[in-house]
Amino acid sequence: MKSKKNIFLWTLYDFANSIVSIVFFLYFAQWIVVNRGVSDLYFNLTFTISAIALFLSAPIMASLLDRSARRITGLRYTTILTTIFYGICAFSAVSGKETLALIFFTLGMYFYLLSFTFYTPLLNSISRPEKRGLVSGLGISANYLGQIAGLLIALPFSTGTISLFGSTPRAETLLPAVLIFFIFSIPTLLFFKEPRKKAQRLSLKLSLKETIKGTRLLISSSSVLFFLIAYFFFNDAILTAANNFPIFLEQVWHVSDTIKTYMLLGILITSAIGGTLSGLFADRFGHKRTLRFVLFGWIIILPVLGWLDNFTLFVIVSAIMGFWFGANWAVSRSVMSYIAPKGKQNLAFTYFGLAERASSFLGPIVWGLVVSGLILLGSIRYRIAVLAVTVFIIFGLLALSKVRDDRK
Repeated sequence: MKSKKNIFLWTLYDFANSIVSIVFFLYFAQWIVVNRGVSDLYFNLTFTISAIALFLSAPIMASLLDRSARRITGLRYTTILTTIFYGICAFSAVSGKETLALIFFTLGMYFYLLSFTFYTPLLNSISRPEKRGLVSGLGISANYLGQIAGLLIALPFSTGTISLFGSTPRAETLLPAVLIFFIFSIPTLLFFKEPRKKAQRLSLKLSLKETIKGTRLLISSSSVLFFLIAYFFFNDAILTAANNFPIFLEQVWHVSDTIKTYMLLGILITSAIGGTLSGLFADRFGHKRTLRFVLFGWIIILPVLGWLDNFTLFVIVSAIMGFWFGANWAVSRSVMSYIAPKGKQNLAFTYFGLAERASSFLGPIVWGLVVSGLILLGSIRYRIAVLAVTVFIIFGLLALSKVRDDRK
């Protein structure tokens, strides 16, 4: 499995899924909140609902597939279901049906998040320990390059240059992104090589028992437990800020979608660089040490971004922030790869994925309550929300101090 072909296919999937994620991130968020007038709180609750569903289902599903099938099998099913539900969401959007769009967006996001339960653990199978930071960084770089491609693909639709359904420009961007995501994911789904497993009888009861037993063993490792807690908190802040960034730009700075697109292109370019460089730095100086440096950077960057009143400086700091976006996910994955107990790596990455996505549980609620409860303050409420979620990063940094150092 440790072949260049598998590494290429693994990174290609990261490229593919980022196309649909960036387009929905930028345009669906604004379409549902700005164009259709849906409350920020209701929009953010979609992340909370999908996170709860993921938390309840992912460990058992991973255990079932571990016994009877390969990881690539789970990736195939979740990719197809992601395409179906995001596709229905896109059709609902161009039809002007915001309630249906919000429901199918939540379902599509759930299966999109669930796909990482099967995708991320493949990192250990395709790379040697001493190169894991680099391979993880390559995946992150591919992810950000895919997001750049997604923005460029969506740009003519968002400006109204191309219109397939005669709907609003933001709604028109969604379906092309879904189709291109599926097309680019096909090579990985068909040609990724994973050793076959001897099929075993599916048993929900047995899988539940094994999940509970494995979870107890996993959390008996203090490094795994504290890292999951740390990741839950600091990723909560970063994901919440990222998911609401387009709305922040709209409500605070009142810039056009074209300017937003170019800003995100700049952020994604620096993110791709940051993903690769941070992987190299982690291999050289230590994964925990590098991650700690990244978190200290976030504690400075988010408040500065939230309270800058000069748009030029805001653009510059946003571009710098891209390095931290890329570094955050690249180094976090490599930290989990070295602290995961031998023989429990798949379960460890399942909970890593849960911590990553279930971290969209508290942050969106806090953000939604702040911007909805302080509506009389106008755009300042969005700046306050940025400060509120930054506190989670401090909690994450404290929990990270309890994680085993890979250089000792």
